Amino acid sequence: MANATLKATTVVLTGVAGTAASGTIVSSETMTISATTAQGALDTNSLMVYVANASSTASVTLSLGAGANFSEIGQGAYSITVGTAATVMIGGQGFETARFLNAAGAIVFTQTGAGPTTWLAFQEPNVWE
Repeated sequence: MANATLKATTVVLTGVAGTAASGTIVSSETMTISATTAQGALDTNSLMVYVANASSTASVTLSLGAGANFSEIGQGAYSITVGTAATVMIGGQGFETARFLNAAGAIVFTQTGAGPTTWLAFQEPNVWE
């Protein structure tokens, strides 16, 4: 496997079924999550990232690097542990755009631990546009 990039899927409010883009990585690889062209910009305040660890023998650690171009510079990276054969949803109030977006407008996770992990990313639609 290799480093991967995943475009966040916008959740549809109309109830129409959609297909989420997915990606898989293993140890020492990165998962970059970015916006689609239609979304324009990734908004981590409305982003949910699903990660499933397929390993039945070891947990994995996901490190989320801090951005270098925004107001929250210097707050540091964040780590999340995904247990053996477990899943996590990453998102919520602490998942701040200013803290984690890089100069390209994406967020980058680095995985340690064998995995493999499968990823899905969802961004709620902007209902005001």
